[in-house]
Amino acid sequence: MNVSFRSCFTFGALNRAAAVGLLVVAGASGCKRETVTSYQAPKDQEAAAPPAAMMNPGPASGAGGGGVQWKLPAGWQELPPGDMRVGNFAVSGAGGQKAQVTIIPLPGMAGGELPNVNRWRGQVGLEAVDEAAMAKDRQAVQIGGQAGELFDLAGTPPGQTSKTRMLAAIQHRDGTAWFFKMTGDDALVAQQKATFVEFLKGLNFSASGAAAPSAAAPALPPMGGTDLSGGMPAMGKPSWTVPHGWGETPPGPMQSARFTAGDPAGGAAEITVVALPGDAGGLLANINRWRRQIGLPPVEEAGLAGLTRDLTTPGGKVVLVDLSGEKTPKTLVAAVVSRGGNTWFYKLMGDAAAVTREKAAFVPFVESARYAP
Repeated sequence: MNVSFRSCFTFGALNRAAAVGLLVVAGASGCKRETVTSYQAPKDQEAAAPPAAMMNPGPASGAGGGGVQWKLPAGWQELPPGDMRVGNFAVSGAGGQKAQVTIIPLPGMAGGELPNVNRWRGQVGLEAVDEAAMAKDRQAVQIGGQAGELFDLAGTPPGQTSKTRMLAAIQHRDGTAWFFKMTGDDALVAQQKATFVEFLKGLNFSASGAAAPSAAAPALPPMGGTDLSGGMPAMGKPSWTVPHGWGETPPGPMQSARFTAGDPAGGAAEITVVALPGDAGGLLANINRWRRQIGLPPVEEAGLAGLTRDLTTPGGKVVLVDLSGEKTPKTLVAAVVSRGGNTWFYKLMGDAAAVTREKAAFVPFVESARYAP
């Protein structure tokens, strides 16, 4: 993949751990002119599995293919992409108000609409609704020349005292579900709604070689598998035994849980848990995505045997992926669990020494997981 950023913003130190949560940017300064940014997916073998290829942009591996371009609105700060986000932005308002905007592509239909809408509602402290009530919340919106859907949800999340607003837009293009989301302080997000809608309208999916919009918009999928901090009603968040020395931190977009272990001086690692509908692109595509994250070349199907082993646990079969033996500064160990039509991904990633050290705790952590019926 090739990700090019031409931004009028200069970034100082960025707290990456916080960046996947709510907006921690240090030393950012900007100008007011709009900038254009493009994201491209390659035409080579990665294009055969577009969701996995787009989940975490890596070094350039081809030209052409499907992509998206945007104009950066005045006042928005462009952040590095990460995890499954191909677009990532920070928005600041008066009195320290903050919001985050993300662009995330997912495979296929990406789950059922009603369960996802109800999960989002739960995240902002709203009760679940039925299909008829959900239809009343649905708003039509234009996304890059095609019809899309927008949900505007506001409430007070559990355990918080301030109101949060969420704008979630959904569109399906050429077998990929695209999700555009703004979440943050209620007043700021409400103020930014018109800007967000114009941002969606101005997106360009064909300038990088993507298929032209079809005459009739397809049925629109939900934003399945995203922002799992509120849990998945269809299967519930697992319970597990957290190893000694792991510190739990707020999960970011796409994450059900997140932990840190070690420290930068002695080697640090991050543990994340993500759930996605279906097989999320398949084991090979995800392993090659993880390999790209740590600077390794992709492997063929025949090479999986040397990288994986099966574990039998009370929670079901677990496929353990171990890349910790590779000679790279950063490395990872991952575990994949298929359960109830969804796939749970556990990932231990960080400094090679820290991953090697924490692997002994990571495997029992995964084995301890108990899933809701």
